[in-house]
Amino acid sequence: MSKAKVELFQEMLEISKKETLKTAGKVPEGKRFTQTCDGKAHPLWLLGHLANTIDVVGTVWAFGGERALPKNYGLKFAPDFAGGIPITTDPEDYPAWEEIVGHYEVAFDRFLDHCRTIEDSDLPQEGRGRIPEEMKKHFSSIGVILRIMVMHESHHRGQLSMLAKITG
Repeated sequence: MSKAKVELFQEMLEISKKETLKTAGKVPEGKRFTQTCDGKAHPLWLLGHLANTIDVVGTVWAFGGERALPKNYGLKFAPDFAGGIPITTDPEDYPAWEEIVGHYEVAFDRFLDHCRTIEDSDLPQEGRGRIPEEMKKHFSSIGVILRIMVMHESHHRGQLSMLAKITG
């Protein structure tokens, strides 16, 4: 049984986690709620969103695992098209930055633990969790979900970095 592809995904995901934590560590406290315009993502929301996505899409949908994060993460950190509440810049609406960093690490580590249990032959299989019907086409297999998690992480890490560097 081959694990070459799975091990490559694991390596990319481990690097993604390390780089996101490094990027998050460079966000100045005064920039954690920086937005390009009202209602758009800010660094704190993006980090919470990454934690929520790796938890729900990665652990729950791909592997049928249990959530690592509180259920209200889905409300606070999901985009509006996925049932999330509007993004605000009010710190009272969110957990503290340090708590979100911890949640991100816990959720990502749980996801990686699941990734270590599969082989290449598992990649074309449907996700093992209950994926909402309207999302099944987009998240059609375990392999597709792993690819999306790598790309999703990179995309939002870039936004996190950019927002932390906006002046004004």
